[in-house]
Amino acid sequence: MSSPDTFKQSLTRAREYGLEEFLEIISEMSQVSTRKGIIDRKNKELITLGMALTKQCRRCIDIHTKEAIRLHVMPGELTQVRKIALFLKASPREGGEMWESWEDSWREYVLGRGPIQHHVRELIALGIALVEQRRDHIHLHARAALDFGAPPEEIFEVMPIALLMDGAPALSQIPHLVDALDGPPLAMSA
Repeated sequence: MSSPDTFKQSLTRAREYGLEEFLEIISEMSQVSTRKGIIDRKNKELITLGMALTKQCRRCIDIHTKEAIRLHVMPGELTQVRKIALFLKASPREGGEMWESWEDSWREYVLGRGPIQHHVRELIALGIALVEQRRDHIHLHARAALDFGAPPEEIFEVMPIALLMDGAPALSQIPHLVDALDGPPLAMSA
C-alpha cells in the first residue's frame, strides 16, 4: 500500500493531466479500490449504499443492499446507513443560520451508539458529500474521519468509490478532499 503522502501527491499531480489521461488513472484506481485496499469490502458496500440512497438510484440501492447482505451486514447497519443519508439530505448550507445547529446534531448522532463505527459513519457521510458535491460536508466529514482515527488512505479510498457511483462529477471534488485533509483538525471525538 502506498503512503498517504504518495497517494495525495498522485491526486495533486493528476490535476495537471489532460482529461483522457486523468480518466484512465481514475478508472484504474476505481477498479483496484473495489477489489482491495485499506477499507474492507463490508464497509465499502456501506459507503456505496449511502451514495446510492443519496442518488436515489433504485437499481443501485437494490444491488448494493443485496451485496451488503451477502457480506453479512446486519439490518441495524443498513438502517444506520439510511439514517446517515437522511441526515445529510436534511442539512443546510454551511454558513446559513441552521448550519451550526445541524453540525451540533450531526456530532451528537455520530458520537451516539450504533452498529457502525464512528469513523465509518464519517466515511459514509464523506462518500455522500462527494456525490452531492458539497464542499462544506467534504471538509467536515474528512476531518472528522481523521479525528476518529481513520488513516488518510481510508479517506482517499472513498474517492474511487464515489467515481464509480457518480463518474465525472465526482472528479471535480478531488481538490476539495485534498484541501480538507490539509486543514486543521475538528476535535469532534469525545
